[in-house]
Amino acid sequence: MSELRSAFQCAFRQRSFVVALVVMVIAAATLNSAVAFLQMHFHKKAVALRVHSLKEGIPQKLGRWVMVSKDQAIDPEIEQVLLTREYVFRDYVDSFKVSQAEIDLMQNAGAQERDSKLSELQKSNPAAVIRVGVTYYTGLVDTVAHVPERCYVADGFEVKQYEEQTATLGNYPDGSPRDVTFRFVGFEDQAGLVHVERVARNVGYVFHCNGSYTSSPFEVRGRLQNLLEPYGYYAKIEMMTAAPLPIGLYHNVFDANNHDASIAAMESFLKEALPEIEKCLPDWKALHAKQNTTLRSH
Repeated sequence: MSELRSAFQCAFRQRSFVVALVVMVIAAATLNSAVAFLQMHFHKKAVALRVHSLKEGIPQKLGRWVMVSKDQAIDPEIEQVLLTREYVFRDYVDSFKVSQAEIDLMQNAGAQERDSKLSELQKSNPAAVIRVGVTYYTGLVDTVAHVPERCYVADGFEVKQYEEQTATLGNYPDGSPRDVTFRFVGFEDQAGLVHVERVARNVGYVFHCNGSYTSSPFEVRGRLQNLLEPYGYYAKIEMMTAAPLPIGLYHNVFDANNHDASIAAMESFLKEALPEIEKCLPDWKALHAKQNTTLRSH
């Protein structure tokens, strides 16, 4: 202790040390004052959904699209990797292309039988089945989890098509058009075995982040990193159609019909689903109106 005391006494006798210490104290105080004055937020407040859960909030029938799977909790380890407990993963079929008898059969079937029937349906009409994942994240600063371009490639798929699709998907409650741009990515299975039936997957996804849509995970990250914004959330809406490729086919096949049919199916699904999903998400304008009222009262 005496040696430590002597060292401090020696340091404080040096003018340069004292000056540096004073500058550091002033800088820390100035930074804290500036952060408080500018109302900067390095951590985001979590924002709750407007419904008890996405499973309860998103209907099982969305226009012509009917859910045939069952909502089930996923494996705890997978849920931990997913980084959220607010999610739905569902299979919807197009009732304009699938008979009611087939829908009833799939809804009442066990998981294995249902998957088999969905696989058969995808062979004959890939765009009649959409596998949907909606995940919700809040309170994060810069994490955009599980972007398809990373996840599918890690699972052995190769990107064959990549584009942005913009469509008017109905109207907002105020009557303005709901113009949404979503990413459309075509993947091809790279299993590479002659005796294995490979699958081409078309994936479309869009984010609803801090009150509006964006197709870019980088834009999501930028919004979450806004230091002047106290809240932060995003929902990812991801859709997938699948089409088996002929066994032994090694070269890339661009199926224009499947491409166009998949995009049309996704736009049809989003037009029905987005208004319902929006009802589950935080009311961004009301949240900030409440925040402004609270600030004025103080």
